[in-house]
Amino acid sequence: MKTVFSSTEEQEQEIASLVSRFYESVFPKYFTESEILHFREIGVLEPNQSSVTYLATLRDAFQVMTCLQVLMSILDKQKREDFMVMESKSEELFQHNITLLNECGIFFPFYYDHFSSINHEANNDMQMMDIQVANQYLV
Repeated sequence: MKTVFSSTEEQEQEIASLVSRFYESVFPKYFTESEILHFREIGVLEPNQSSVTYLATLRDAFQVMTCLQVLMSILDKQKREDFMVMESKSEELFQHNITLLNECGIFFPFYYDHFSSINHEANNDMQMMDIQVANQYLV
């Protein structure tokens, strides 16, 4: 018999928050709006319904949160380096985290190459999006 701990509600909320950040901040830099809508339709970053791999255990929740954070960090690092080619270690780390996500049952059908160039059309659209203000006072 094996005892496992289920994920906490806070962990599930954090995973949902990270997924939202991907859709609101990361994907718009690299993909068009219609592509992002298609990602939602096919269930990108959602638990794979046909697989029973994602069991919502404490370990899996930590694994998913960490993988999403690492992927965002790598993409942010790439952005700060003016879109230079990523060093091979970072690319390997990127691919390793994608593999871990898929093993946890989270559908992420991308490779690093999908994020290697900025979509300038999508980037211009993102600048025109309504952004929530940080304060309530007009300056």
